[in-house]
Amino acid sequence: MERRWWMPLRFHLLNQKCMKTTLKSLIIIAIFLFSNPELLLATKMPADTALLILKNVNVLDINKGRYRKGRNVAISQGKILSIDYGRKNWKNAKVVDLSGKYLIPGLIDGHVHVTAQTKNNIENTYSHLNYYLQHGVTSVRDASGDGASLLEAQRAINSGKRQGASVYFAAVMAGDWFYNRGINLHKEPYEPWRQLVTENTNLDSAMKEAKACGATGVKLYHSFDKVLLPKVVAAAKQHGLKTWGHVMMYPANPMDVASSRMEVLSHVFMLENLLTDTLFFKRKMPLSYKDSVINTLDIKPFSDIMRANNSILDATLCVSEERDPWIFTLLKKIYKEGVAINAGTDQIVDLKSAHPRLLDELSSFVDKCGFSTIDALRSATVVSARVIGQEKNIGTIENGKMADLLVLNGDPLNDIKELSAIHMVIKSGKIVDIK
Repeated sequence: MERRWWMPLRFHLLNQKCMKTTLKSLIIIAIFLFSNPELLLATKMPADTALLILKNVNVLDINKGRYRKGRNVAISQGKILSIDYGRKNWKNAKVVDLSGKYLIPGLIDGHVHVTAQTKNNIENTYSHLNYYLQHGVTSVRDASGDGASLLEAQRAINSGKRQGASVYFAAVMAGDWFYNRGINLHKEPYEPWRQLVTENTNLDSAMKEAKACGATGVKLYHSFDKVLLPKVVAAAKQHGLKTWGHVMMYPANPMDVASSRMEVLSHVFMLENLLTDTLFFKRKMPLSYKDSVINTLDIKPFSDIMRANNSILDATLCVSEERDPWIFTLLKKIYKEGVAINAGTDQIVDLKSAHPRLLDELSSFVDKCGFSTIDALRSATVVSARVIGQEKNIGTIENGKMADLLVLNGDPLNDIKELSAIHMVIKSGKIVDIK
């Protein structure tokens, strides 16, 4: 376009006109806001009245394995707003002085059972989940139960209608031999959370059913061979389901299971299937002999596959420690190989117990399996969060994560048993009424 002598003047006049219009608009907006002060208050984020401040507490950085001492942790709308809230004016906020206390992530039991398989009493389920919460376990994974009841409990707790640990659950899948033993034993109808899977199963449909019933993952239980197993694992992952299962699948052995790329493998005692010494399996064989066999077992090939696939071993010492005390020696070897270990108990709640079995599991990790206290804590926090696919939301104390927290009187890095000395439990940003 050909330039004219008057063009700069024209643009100057247009700019002046735009500035005047903008200034008038700003003045009108300002007058409106000052005449409506409630709108000004609504723009303040966050509002002090929504704040819970944990004052002067020692905050555990679970990844670095050390405390951030004397921090002011701000919680708003169920989430951690800041772990270093430096604002001095806390008017209208609820401030709790936790000087000398220790703040850690809420614990996660990565393997529980809180329902009956059939004809479940939902009130029993709520009692069990509330017991966990009262003792600092803010989330659990139910590895096999009544899916309808578990979904009901999950929704009631997440909505705040009932109090308890958040529950994530499995849809169990197993082969024909497990259910029927070749003679059609299974008479009850299968359910979306309890399915028969064979080489003739439409895996896409099976996974859609599992997903629709609210399951977080599938638990592959028994009667899978090394050909079918990886196909089932892959199908589950395609539908966004976590993949959990037993270390031994009968006939698939531990090496087959690890190679299937399943994310979580349960039960360290099942690794006895790696052994070729037939004397080991005799019931009356002395423990000293069994320990000697375990000491010579080359666990490295199995551990290498687990690490390469970023898989997690769900040890469940509690379920077999009396029957198979050699498991402590074996888990110690696996821990030294750098395999990620989940803290799961595979236990039904004893409501009369002074503390949940998870604390026994963690104590065994430290006292009998050579874990550092920080690694034991990681097994029940950041690692267990990975198990249930919630590592972005829970498992560590970070800005923006859910405020599922545990306040302790003593330092669990010095003594893991300090986990029983609970001062306060916080679930979704709310202080739990501990009875």
